[in-house]
Amino acid sequence: MTIIPGSITQKYRWAHRVTVLSYFTLLAIMFYGCWFFGPSEIMPKLVLWLLISSGLLLIIKGLVAGKKRSYIWYCYILLMYFIFCVQFLFSGGSVSEDTITEVVQSSAAWHEIVAMTAILIGFTTAILASRWVDGAAQTSK
Repeated sequence: MTIIPGSITQKYRWAHRVTVLSYFTLLAIMFYGCWFFGPSEIMPKLVLWLLISSGLLLIIKGLVAGKKRSYIWYCYILLMYFIFCVQFLFSGGSVSEDTITEVVQSSAAWHEIVAMTAILIGFTTAILASRWVDGAAQTSK
């Protein structure tokens, strides 16, 4: 089976775009979570968001540029976020009779489901992009 060089470049571009999209989606989801479920004042919210997203912010330049090492680090960082999301989703917690609490818990659960989806898509596409980045670089020469 021969691989057409243009198809690798096309696959890589698709994987790169989806990876970067999932990256910024995850940052936005974390910001949303800190803003609506975090402290009541603005500065603690921003500090909390910076602490939570600091792992992702370390690789922003390399990931947007399409560096292989950044894709690999992105996958490792996503594993940590995956563990936190799974732990939150399976912890359950007791649902009280208060309707406001139910709405907040329901909204937090949807927040984590969207985050989990972004993590899974980002991990899969980053793995593929890290594999295809060398092939795309060779065909573009």
